[in-house]
Amino acid sequence: MPSPVSVRKILILAANPKNTNQLRLDEEVREIQEGLQRSRIRDQFEIVSRWAVRPDDLRRALLDHEPQIVHFSGHGAGAGGLALENSSGEAQLVSSAALARLFKLFQRNVECVLLNACYSEVQAEAIHQHIGYVIGMSEKIGDRAAIEFASGFYDGLGANRTYEDAFEFGLSAIDLEGIPETSIPQLKKPDSTDSAPKTPSIQPEPSPSAPDQPGNSNLSPIENARIFISYKRDATPDEQLALEICQHLNQRHQVFIDQSMPIGTYWAERIEEELRQSDFLITLLSEQSVGSEMVQGEIETAHRLSKEFKKPTILPIRVKYREPFAYPLSAYLDPINWAFWEQEEDTPGLLAELEQAIAGQDLSINSDTAKRSLLLPAVGAAAIPQPFPSAQFLELPEGTMELESKFYIERQLDRIALETIERQGVTVTIKGPRQMGKSSLLNRTMQAARKAGKQVVFLDFQLFERQALKDSELFFREFCTWLSDELDLDDQVDAYWQRKVGNAQRCTRYVSRHILKSVQAPIVLAMDEVESIFDTTFRSDFFSMLRSWHNNRAIQPLWKQLDLALVTSTEPYQLIADLNQSPFNVGQIIELCDFTPAEVHDLNERHGLPLNAAQEQKLLELVNGQPFLVRKALYLVASQQFTVADLFAKATDDRGPFGAHLRYHLFRMNNKPELVQGLMQVIRRPCQLDEHLFFRLRGAGLVQRQGQQVIPRCPLYAAYFQEHLHD
Repeated sequence: MPSPVSVRKILILAANPKNTNQLRLDEEVREIQEGLQRSRIRDQFEIVSRWAVRPDDLRRALLDHEPQIVHFSGHGAGAGGLALENSSGEAQLVSSAALARLFKLFQRNVECVLLNACYSEVQAEAIHQHIGYVIGMSEKIGDRAAIEFASGFYDGLGANRTYEDAFEFGLSAIDLEGIPETSIPQLKKPDSTDSAPKTPSIQPEPSPSAPDQPGNSNLSPIENARIFISYKRDATPDEQLALEICQHLNQRHQVFIDQSMPIGTYWAERIEEELRQSDFLITLLSEQSVGSEMVQGEIETAHRLSKEFKKPTILPIRVKYREPFAYPLSAYLDPINWAFWEQEEDTPGLLAELEQAIAGQDLSINSDTAKRSLLLPAVGAAAIPQPFPSAQFLELPEGTMELESKFYIERQLDRIALETIERQGVTVTIKGPRQMGKSSLLNRTMQAARKAGKQVVFLDFQLFERQALKDSELFFREFCTWLSDELDLDDQVDAYWQRKVGNAQRCTRYVSRHILKSVQAPIVLAMDEVESIFDTTFRSDFFSMLRSWHNNRAIQPLWKQLDLALVTSTEPYQLIADLNQSPFNVGQIIELCDFTPAEVHDLNERHGLPLNAAQEQKLLELVNGQPFLVRKALYLVASQQFTVADLFAKATDDRGPFGAHLRYHLFRMNNKPELVQGLMQVIRRPCQLDEHLFFRLRGAGLVQRQGQQVIPRCPLYAAYFQEHLHD
């Protein structure tokens, strides 16, 4: 509870160093003052403000005013500390340990500390050792959210409510404005069993040379850790090695390994929940597993969770695998440390290395030099054996296809895309459900652009972090920074963000006045997975901006220097309500379709005709020409992993030819009951669906339209999901 003193002092400390982004601190302070002035107990508060605060100012202000409430507005740098100012007005970070030591001296009078700064939860936790109520921010928080939270918090105090209630009023203020950042403010409060806050000893700051990196192992030792082992089932030596690791680590830790769970929606929920609770993900990367949709899905999920919750740490083990990771695994795994296993004699050393990593050390392969040397074959060493000697000429049907692949089927629309990108000032949109070959076609389109003398910038929107998708300003800034980095230009984002205009206008100025004028050559901006921003509040602003760039070519010749290539699995009107402001219905639109009978026959021939004409027709009917499933089936039969009889007899089995693919779809539908219900409705009988739901299911590649009715994409999906989904 707030103290019963007649007047409570609120000390407001503000710092906005000149080498940091400018914040609306004056507006925040004004909202606090006006809110308290309107309150019925305004005579019980005294506000003292200090601006451009330096470390000495902080200490002296606490000594001079002995406040009950301390409010800091400014920048935070996570484990690096809070950004105050030095004598030159530039940022000077003050560590969590220093703040905790200082506030320990004022624990008798300070009741509440509010750190309204990005990533300040670290400092809040440290100060909470000595102060009962402390509020910090778990992530970056936007100006609007920070101001609304402060306004709501002090409105609550002005109504003589508790600190807990005032905190809830702050969250409510953010919520009422429709700002999706209510999960960012974090309240530290006394334990219910204690009459006073705990005062544990101050923990040392992490070494600057070993910052926390999501997915790396710079962690303090963990006893009885929760560990998730990701591997490809029925693969040799993957499964046996996974079981040995499990047996060894189970002696000291809680290990989850998928060996006997029943298949279905509950299985998918279990996988998600186990990853969410895990401290570590050990993933076995072999020639077979790197192409597994489930292994990739588990790594993607762990990467997302580690960004959000700082765990699980990813511990990759290369299992007799020396090839560079293909995209997108490369984006997740290249920056972090690896281990390597070549043969059974390596197992004891690997187990010891994993124990050390769980205790807080790094995996052995941690430098770029070591990684490059691993990927090069040893001098005089024999070539790494392929898992299927009879299938040396084949190609795993996973991910974006190599440019020189002999198994890429060029469809009629491919030529249109390649010819279009050779012209100047064009927009190309590649549409289609999941696993139709969109990224592979984009890859070839980029190659054609390079041959035409254009510079290509490739952006995969899946790599925008969660916080950027919640904060419009952060997203547009990161977008511009990414462009600069890809083109090897100086990052001048801070300078362009000084203008008091909207984010789309700032971004447009940055591209035209910095990017295009600096490069002075044709540029292709290739954007994959753009539907990743489907759920953001700023999607219309972003796509309207792209449309304006397309339109600008007619009136400003400089914009003819920029081509746009967009890839989406979502219908354009799902991404932007006003089609007159959409970039998806202008320029050249390439909508990919399933393989025709002639294309299936062509691919069958390229695999050495493993299927006869009748079997080829049966496959076409089973998967309805779905490109990935056709390639998968032909590869498995040609490589003698499955007989033709087993291909069809075990098509819907968990360990059958399409088991990993089908399980991956279940995994992706976890916690999405509306998709499950919609798909089950379609499987039971053809029907009309809500358009929004239809396009989500079609984007996932699960349904298609037949006349006015929606039907399953193929009989394989209908049979499998009817058995394993429960709505």
